[in-house]
Amino acid sequence: GEDLATTSDIVTDGLTAFGLSAQDSGRMADVMAAASSNANTNVSMLGESYKYCASTAGAMGYSLEDVTESLGLMANAGVKSQAGNTLKNAMINLAKPTDAMAATMKQYHISITNSDGSMKSWNDILTSLRENLGGLTEAEQTAAVATLFGKEATAGMLSLINAAPADIEKLNGAILNSNGTAKEMAD
Repeated sequence: GEDLATTSDIVTDGLTAFGLSAQDSGRMADVMAAASSNANTNVSMLGESYKYCASTAGAMGYSLEDVTESLGLMANAGVKSQAGNTLKNAMINLAKPTDAMAATMKQYHISITNSDGSMKSWNDILTSLRENLGGLTEAEQTAAVATLFGKEATAGMLSLINAAPADIEKLNGAILNSNGTAKEMAD
């Protein structure tokens, strides 16, 4: 639904930020098409969000698919204009936490690395957040999320942690099986 110049700009900027190459442009188009048809977002909103979070996500080795899924889930909860900034801040806070953030991460067994020191995927980190914070009372969960991610990112991160399993599964499945989606939509 976007014009070619805008879409091309979103794709080329996103490819660069995620550390992908021109041969991945079809993959990116398919992922964005799947997200825009299975979540309350569109290509323009995804492009705006990528502008804020893709370079951080790419530098940390997080996948286009995982990041796009998070952006779609936040959009479903009405967190749209701040979604990219929310992810950027969350990723940075987890990578370089303050003392209070580190204490909260330790308390709730949250880590961005595996036991062998390798980086977890973004979706693995979200799964850990859901498992370790999901059973808290609303007040406890909000306090923990605000400490971990700051006030500005709290709403978006709460929407990711508390996303309905059916919504997560639907969007994840659509994105992971998105090969050819852009062409199907265009046709």
